[in-house]
Parts: sequence; structure tokens; C-alpha cells
Amino acid sequence: MLKIGVFISGHGFGHGTRTCAILKEITNLIPCDFDIFSNLPTWFFKQNLSSLNFTLYHIKTDIGLVQKTPFLHDLHQTVKQLKEFVRFDSKDFIFCEQLVRRKKHNLLISDISPLGLEVGFKTGVPNVLIENFTWDWIYQSYTETASDFIPIIEVLEKSYSYANLRIKLTPFCDSKTRSIKTPPVSREVIHTPEKIRKKLKIEEEMKVILITTGGITKRFDLLDKMKRQKDVVFITSGDIQKTILDENIIFIPMKSEFHYPDLVNAVNLVAGKAGYGTIAECWSTNTPLIGCYRANFRESEVLLDFASKELEHHKLTVDDFEKMDWMDTALSTMKDLHEKSPKKTNGTLLASESIRNFILQEDFFT
Repeated sequence: MLKIGVFISGHGFGHGTRTCAILKEITNLIPCDFDIFSNLPTWFFKQNLSSLNFTLYHIKTDIGLVQKTPFLHDLHQTVKQLKEFVRFDSKDFIFCEQLVRRKKHNLLISDISPLGLEVGFKTGVPNVLIENFTWDWIYQSYTETASDFIPIIEVLEKSYSYANLRIKLTPFCDSKTRSIKTPPVSREVIHTPEKIRKKLKIEEEMKVILITTGGITKRFDLLDKMKRQKDVVFITSGDIQKTILDENIIFIPMKSEFHYPDLVNAVNLVAGKAGYGTIAECWSTNTPLIGCYRANFRESEVLLDFASKELEHHKLTVDDFEKMDWMDTALSTMKDLHEKSPKKTNGTLLASESIRNFILQEDFFT
């Protein structure tokens, strides 16, 4: 039984969804026991890793960008928190380092977390980096207006250099570093669209749109406009305790019995915030997307380019999304379920096999 420490960014759910997909596949190749370090909620890992042996430690493994809303960030607060974080001497860092030493991990995996890479370097445990971007690359676009990012970038560049194996997941942002490159990585679909629709009591012929804000809950002033669309059912998730039906709107708890890729696969279209996880799951299920992209965020251009080329896709501004000025576009972009059969190769297996091969290298454990 291999002991693997896993450090996952809490900057949205996309990092967690793809890493969970890879961890599940790794256990199909080689038996593992995981210690997971992340500030994503406990229910998320119980939902996505129910069959795995893991212990969760609530640790913030990176700063990312401090969010004001799902679409806006605060650079001043981001720099303030980063200055403390990149010293890598906090109580959380010391706790992680001591735990890795005590439990004698064979390997550390980090999804864009510099903290995990620093712990690996400090303890001598081999490091795997999973990414489609790194934070030093993101912060470079802010240096002209916020020069305080410059010394922070220098520290993070060194942190990311500690990766012994680097795996880039399409759509990735920077191809310069030597790495293994995979197709998009997403969780697998478990239940059929028919089963999901039956459970939600949606009639077969109804058109269904899934509204997403990328795991960051926000109240949108859309309810009246949704209810006017009598021939469309809307599914949205939020901070509620149980599934609620309000005319043609289905409200699902963030922590629910529904596997999110099953919902993506069961709808005719997804609309909302377009992050890595949403785009990868739309791609893998062949589901159209009407996407909003964060302004002044370097990854957005790469995600938009991929979605425009690889999906049935339309871009929306946040303002248009919140005003719901997109129903005509949605109705003309939707796919019937029989047109949506997945036909793409998920990158999960390639990423997992690469990690397995790295583990099985001669003298890996010496």
C-alpha cells in the first residue's frame, strides 16, 4: 500500500474534480492510501472519493486570487495574503512537513499547490505537479500595475521547479516547461441521462439547462425570467438543504446525491461560469456551453480558445448572463440527448499511468 500525500488548490472546484478523477484511476492501477490537504469541503471528497482510503486535512494549500464574487478578484488582498504565504513557515506548513515525515509518504501530488511542492523539497519526497497553469504564470499579467507580485513570482517559480514529474492537462496555458501533456481530465459519468431525468421528474421531451457558477454560490436575479421559459427546465445548485422544485426551476444542494458530471450529461446545455472543470466535463460529455469568463484573468483566454474550437459554444459577458439575454442563443445551440454521445478520450488514464510509471521507476523507494 503506497502512502501518497495530495495537495489540492481550493480555488474553485475544478482542481479538486480533476485530481479526484486521477486518484480514483491510480487506485485501479496500484493500491494507495491518501492523505489529502485542501480547503475544499469535506463533503466534496466524500462524494468524489467514497471508495478510496483517504484522510482529509483542512489546509489552505495556495492563495490563488482572493475573490469578491465568482467573477471578480481583489489584487490588494491577494498580495497581502501571498506575502505571508510564500515564506512557507506558517503553522499549516510546519504541520504538513511534520506529517509527511512521520507518515513516510512515498510520493506527493500537487494540483497547482506550491505548498505541496515545498513540503516535498523540504522532506525529500518525490513531487508530481498536476496543472493547466501555475500561479507564477497567472501573476505575471499583474506586475505592471502591482509590482509587489514580482518577488512573489520569483519564489513561486522556484517552488514549481521542485516538481520531479509535471503533467499538463489540456487546455493548458504554457507549454514551455518539459512535461507530459494529456487531453482534458474530468470525472466519469456514472448514471444515464434517462435515470437522472427520471429521478428529477423531468419529462423526456423537455429541454434542460444547467446553470453553473463554478462552485461559488451567488444569488442571480434570474428567477422570473426563467419561469417565463415554459418549455425549458432549469437546474441550479446552491446553499440549500434539499432539492426543491419551483415551477420549471430545480434547486439542488451543492452537497447532493447527484454526481455533477451526470447532471452535465443529462442536460441539453450548460450556461454560466466557464472554469476548467465545467469545460472539461462539457467536452467529455459533448454538451454545449454558453460560458462567462473572468475578466483580467490570464487563464480565461486559453479556456475560451479551447471551448470555441472544441465545443458547441458561445461566449457571454457576465452582465448579459445575469440579465439572461441569451435564451435565443441557448435554444439554437442546445443538443438533443441522442446527439450528445461522448466521443472523446478522457486524459485521466494517461495522467494516472504516467504517475504509476513514475512510482515504479527503479530505485524509487531508496
